[in-house]
Amino acid sequence: MNMLRKVIQAPTIEPITIDELAQHTNADDDHYDYLKSLVPRARKRFEQRTGRLLVEQTWQFAMPKFCNQIVLPYTPLRSISSIKYIDKLGQLVTIDPAEYRIVDHGLTATITPKLGGNWPAVGFKVVDAVQIECVFGHATSINEGTSIDASNIIDQDKYELSKQAIMVLVADWFRNREDTAPVQLYDMPNAFKSIANELAVELL
Repeated sequence: MNMLRKVIQAPTIEPITIDELAQHTNADDDHYDYLKSLVPRARKRFEQRTGRLLVEQTWQFAMPKFCNQIVLPYTPLRSISSIKYIDKLGQLVTIDPAEYRIVDHGLTATITPKLGGNWPAVGFKVVDAVQIECVFGHATSINEGTSIDASNIIDQDKYELSKQAIMVLVADWFRNREDTAPVQLYDMPNAFKSIANELAVELL
């Protein structure tokens, strides 16, 4: 089932430091600010292409009704903040977490009713009759959002490989930032595409 989706809380920090970028691109101090400005764009490009979210962020999904198995489009899932639905009185009701299960054994997590249970019937046929709020991200932040918590990373190998893809893309944009660059600027480097394809989830 198609879902409406929007970011509720964007990442407060990027997964790549300026020192990592400088080492990867051999850039000097004068270019640090420009390099840093490219990271959010490159991260979002990677996340859009793969469905894999790098740093903790909260998303809301909306659907017109419940389906038996709700497959979340992004990974990795950290938590379900809430599942709500519009009842027959037009009120937004929060479902008790004891009433559903989170099955997280594949590329993406699936939410189902508890064993032997069923989803409630929505009261109105509107596109946002069901609203799910989730937290995703390989990494979380610490120190008031100023640094990555290295002790709390989900799947370190995939996280580091994802960072490599982002640095490849940033370096390509940095080296080919002029209109006269002898490359097609709308294209992406093969190394980025190869890593992104390897780490992509099935977007439903």
